[in-house]
Amino acid sequence: MEKQYLFINGEIITVNERDQIAEAIAIKENKIIAAGSNDTILQLKDDDSEIIDLKGKTLIPGLIDSHLHISMYGTNSLSISCKSDSVQTIDDLLREIKAKVSKTPQGQWIRAWGYNEQTIADKRFPTKEELDAITTEHPIMITRTCGHISVVNSQALQIAEFDKNTPDPDGGKFDRKAEGELTGLLLENAHMKMFSIASFSEEELSNAHKVASEHFAEKGITSIHDATGYGLDNLRSLQADSKNGLIKQRVYAMVGALNDAQEVVKHMVDAGIYTGLGDDKFRIGPVKLFLDGSSSGPTVWTREGYTSDSKNYGIQYFSQEEVDDLFIPAHEKGWQITAHAQGDAAIDLLLKTIEKANALHPRENTRHRIEHAGIATPDLIERMRKQNVVPIPNPAFLFEYGDGYVKNYGERANSMYPMGDYQKAEIPAAIASDCPVTDFNPMRGIHAAMTRKSNSGQVIGEDKTVSLLQAIRMYTLNGAYASFEEDTKGSIETGKLADLVLLDRSILNADIDDIPDVQVEWTMIDGDIVYRNSKVGVQA
Repeated sequence: MEKQYLFINGEIITVNERDQIAEAIAIKENKIIAAGSNDTILQLKDDDSEIIDLKGKTLIPGLIDSHLHISMYGTNSLSISCKSDSVQTIDDLLREIKAKVSKTPQGQWIRAWGYNEQTIADKRFPTKEELDAITTEHPIMITRTCGHISVVNSQALQIAEFDKNTPDPDGGKFDRKAEGELTGLLLENAHMKMFSIASFSEEELSNAHKVASEHFAEKGITSIHDATGYGLDNLRSLQADSKNGLIKQRVYAMVGALNDAQEVVKHMVDAGIYTGLGDDKFRIGPVKLFLDGSSSGPTVWTREGYTSDSKNYGIQYFSQEEVDDLFIPAHEKGWQITAHAQGDAAIDLLLKTIEKANALHPRENTRHRIEHAGIATPDLIERMRKQNVVPIPNPAFLFEYGDGYVKNYGERANSMYPMGDYQKAEIPAAIASDCPVTDFNPMRGIHAAMTRKSNSGQVIGEDKTVSLLQAIRMYTLNGAYASFEEDTKGSIETGKLADLVLLDRSILNADIDDIPDVQVEWTMIDGDIVYRNSKVGVQA
């Protein structure tokens, strides 16, 4: 007989059409079979039923992070973290690097991640010379927190064959001294090219996926939309590790790369497949490009100069014609299309492509996406609505980087990741972390969507906030909608997959500023508990 579980006495946020709060649900195997009152669910009890008392705690649908980089996050765990409390100064970082070098065979890469020159005490990047003083026998790469900028030593430049005669790549820049010598600071596509050279082995990637999946499960994440990292080999690794169970979460895989994404897009569009291929565990998502830079860099492409530097408009990766030539055929052949577009100029360019594609080759239910959609002004939001575009904003960025946004973009910061505006326009925006760029804990993202507070307490665009239930919907059902899966997951309704998360308290009765501290008791995927918090545990 099939085992049946009856969960009673809970605060069950169903995220159904009416946002109902139920007391109890029943699941059998990997499906939800009923939700309602305790009495209704207990009527389903039979000899093969197990009753679990939730004791008033909140049960929510499995959380969907609609844009993160599982391979990058996992491989970062193999590297030095500049976000560690032990790294407060450049000298601290250099000591960490020296210690890592002492334990690393000659010639192997030394990597650090999460560096932020705006918050470290020295307020600058380490120099190539400082890194060379530690070692010239190991390549060193220190990646900025945004994932778009890095600083490297001479050995890394030599391996990449970058020197003073190397021209700046399209959409990128080598920082140079007056005489043209490279300083080791790499911006945008210059960094992306180096990043692809400093690649990881298949074994390292599989270990990284296992670690990342475990960490995501601890925070209630049951589905991820992977935003690519290392190209087609990485896509194959994701699929393999999903199939062999190293990755527990359901994966919706964007198709692209941090370096030469246009070649990957061309190849896949010509391959004869398109968005949706796969199953409930692993599915091919949209083709993806990068159109501009990092919101915190700052290198986003804007329509007007930065408030902090009126001559700076950021970095543009592709022309309108180039994006049209790549994406309109993809649209015609059945692909969902998307791009990293942070600045309002980048969003405008992508919308123009989508508008042309929809006019030339009308298709039902395209759900083209915009990753991040950083400076989303009212005119851009209206165009998103008309084209049925799904934006994927990152409200947690406001917490970590919000003060810098105000400095660099001025009043435009109030229009960044405007969850409330999407809600009013009835646009199904899906919240994402962009991990490892910021904390993947969904409770941090939910709190930021509700408060729009930076870590200094500055409120940025107060009228763009949303309610708790709205934020949870953006982290669940809207995420499922962004991947065409709202009929099978994203809410607690009869017939949907049993992807569930039990929290350690009633979230509806929690103080708003306590939400980032809400813990997960257990995470269920496909009817199986994949994570249990041993500190608080409940029977299930």
